[in-house]
Amino acid sequence: MAAREAGQLMLDWRKTFPPGPAAMDYKSAKDVVTEVDRKAEILIIEHIRSRYTEHNILGEEGGLLKGADDSPYTWVIDPLDGTANYAADLAASCVSIGLLEGKQSVMGVVYNPFRDELFVAERGTGAYLNGQRIRVGQQTTLEKSLVGFDLGYSETKSVQQLQRAMLFRPHVRTMRILGSAVLALSYVACGRLDLFFHFGLSPWDLAAGTLLVEEAGGVVTDDNNQPTNCYNPGIVVGNEAIHRLYFEWLGATNF
Repeated sequence: MAAREAGQLMLDWRKTFPPGPAAMDYKSAKDVVTEVDRKAEILIIEHIRSRYTEHNILGEEGGLLKGADDSPYTWVIDPLDGTANYAADLAASCVSIGLLEGKQSVMGVVYNPFRDELFVAERGTGAYLNGQRIRVGQQTTLEKSLVGFDLGYSETKSVQQLQRAMLFRPHVRTMRILGSAVLALSYVACGRLDLFFHFGLSPWDLAAGTLLVEEAGGVVTDDNNQPTNCYNPGIVVGNEAIHRLYFEWLGATNF
């Protein structure tokens, strides 16, 4: 499977290079990339093209590769989500592969090679972790909930997210920043996190992970509590109770 092979690339390369600046390049002032990001994306594209020559492919590193003009299908690839973690030898990164029909996610795969955890979802069939059915958590109170958020590369949105987290923190058990939005979405799907919010994500961050949450029984909306898709950068996901309580709190804060 392409996701597992890309994950093995991550493990192999990490054994060869020490963490630090020599192991990474910069796409922008703070957005890093490694050799593995590029190699893994090429590997995944080769797998897809070998079977689905007519489909479109959208990769974080390579952009959009057009297939047949009338194809409704687009594969959305994040070959290494959490690159900053990976370059620093922090074992919190993963591979994400999603399939869209139009703008709707219909299949998603997330692989964390550091824990050998393979998350898989297909629309209408449920979400699975290493072959076992998963469900979102059953927490029903904010006071006992574990909430994730992240920062991203926009200074403005990062500050906004930190401000919201500071206001929200007293109302929940605790909060976490993983440095990988895809892992955070996957962890909501399997009940490790009760809620996750982010203001500035990209399609490759969302295509697979949001479907995992939906198929695990969770709720996925934008930051205005409206239906969304992976081309909308703002996201709030969680189980039904905590998602509702979050927006009740947000509505009362005038933030």
